[in-house]
Formats: sequence, C-alpha cells, structure tokens
Amino acid sequence: MALKLSSKPIIIAATASAVVFGVGGYIWNEDHRPQMLDIYVFNLSSGRSMFIRTPDDYRVLIDGGSNSDVIRELTKIIPFYSRRIDTLIATNTDGKNVSGLIDLLNRYRVDEIYLPAVTLHNLGLASDTDPIYQALLQRIADTKVPVHEIAAGNTILFGKAVSAKIHFPVEPADFVYSRASAPEVLFTLKFAATSVTFLGNASHKVQEFLAATSSHVTATDAVIVSHSALPANMSVRLMNELKPKFLVYSKQLASANNSGTASKPAATLKKKSAKIPPDPLASISIDHRLNIKEIGTIHVVSDGTSLTIK
Repeated sequence: MALKLSSKPIIIAATASAVVFGVGGYIWNEDHRPQMLDIYVFNLSSGRSMFIRTPDDYRVLIDGGSNSDVIRELTKIIPFYSRRIDTLIATNTDGKNVSGLIDLLNRYRVDEIYLPAVTLHNLGLASDTDPIYQALLQRIADTKVPVHEIAAGNTILFGKAVSAKIHFPVEPADFVYSRASAPEVLFTLKFAATSVTFLGNASHKVQEFLAATSSHVTATDAVIVSHSALPANMSVRLMNELKPKFLVYSKQLASANNSGTASKPAATLKKKSAKIPPDPLASISIDHRLNIKEIGTIHVVSDGTSLTIK
C-alpha cells in the first residue's frame, strides 16, 4: 500500500506534464500555422455558413445557418482557448441563414458586423422583417457591436492581405428586385493572385445581371453557390465570365429507398431520361464540381499563388 501511495504524486506530475506539453504544442502550432488563406464551407443540417481565416489569423464568419451547428463546426477549427471572431457578415435576412448567429454572439467576442444595405423589407416587398432576423438585430444591439451596411461597390479588408469586393445588392434603381430575386450580399474574396466568388442563392436573373455588368465580375478560381448547380439555377454567361476551376454547391442527395427508381421498368427509365435537356454548363471548363451534401464540409486553401480543395 505504501508503494502505491508514494507513486501517486509521480503519476499526477507525469500526467500534468503531458497535458502542459500537449497544450503548449497545440498553441505553438496555432501560432506558427502556415501563411495560408483558409475557407471552410460548412455542411450544415439547414441553412448556410462559411468561415474564413486569413494568413495573419483574421477571422470572418459569413452567415450562421438555422441552429447551433455552426458553433460545433467552429470548435473544430478555432483554438479551444480562443473565442474571437473579427468580422461577422449576414448576407441576407432569411432566418434559416442567421439563426445560428444569435447563439454565437453569446459565446464569441465579435468586433464588427456587416449587414445588407438592401432588404426585402426596406424595398417594400415584405410586410415585415423575418422575426429571427429581428431577434438577431436585437441581440446585436444588446452586445453593442459596431454595425455597417454594405452594398455593391464596397470593399472590406480582412487583415493585411485579404479583401472582399461586394458585387450585390445594388441600388433599387439599377435592378428590379422580387422575392424570387431577393437582395443578398454577393462578393469576391481576393488573396494575392487567387480569388473565390460567393454567389449564395443568387437567382438566374441576378447572375445574368452580374454578367451584363462586366465591371462587377472577373475570372476567379472558385465559385460557391448555396443551391444546386442545376442548369436552371446557373447563368452560363456568368460562368463564362468567371471561368472557375472549382464549383462548390449544395444539393441534398435522395436516398436509394426514396428514389423510387428501383421498381420501374428499364424502358420507362430510358423514356424518362430521354426528356432531360442537355446540361448547358457541360460546355464550360470546370475542373471540379463539389457537392457539400455529398462530400461534407469543404476546406479551400490558398497560398496566394494557387488554390486547392481539401
């Protein structure tokens, strides 16, 4: 018994040392992370969210999904000892994209917030603001975080080396908005020679407008959309302007049990498939089309010269 008692302090000391060295190593790795731009397009159960971490560790969260999934995803990326987000951006007023931000503001320190300058409500196309978005605005007011409104033509600096050029929303005099083509913040993120363009849920009409306004868009390495990359949702004209190597999109996959195709005769399937129109995007040179609902959270990495997907 005496031997067991005397060995306890040694075991405790060894365990404590291991923890200290482990935490120290973790912090050292964080402090000496590669000088890369990291973009995480989260695979959430509902809504959308994207996290940006610049080479100088400037942190940007774009949208927050419809629940606390976004916090779970952030804890996988942000060091456990840090609760800092430098910039938060809500790209539209849809509750399913901003609900997660309410809880996030209770857990993280946010330095500044950007909101769309044009909304369905201030256009008179909605009788009232989404109640979830109203709750977010109230939470922002309670925290007293500085708020800025953004629209096309604005540029936001993220740290020393990364910037976001805002393409949309534009002034109501320049575009006929509707519920189907609602205002939302669309932008291109630029780091040195690389760039990523975020098109959110932009309708075909909005995309055609951006393509027609050549000063809005230039060639980019990747395009991120929050909907399916079906031909009806995508503007071929805009894709030809952007020329992306990667197209990241979100399309829920139907399970084999629900597909309803197993019991249908082959002749019926053949007849049905013959009616499917050709994909106009097939003529566009896109090296990779990546569905986050199939792959999971997508990690985009740029060293300033080239862009890769992890």
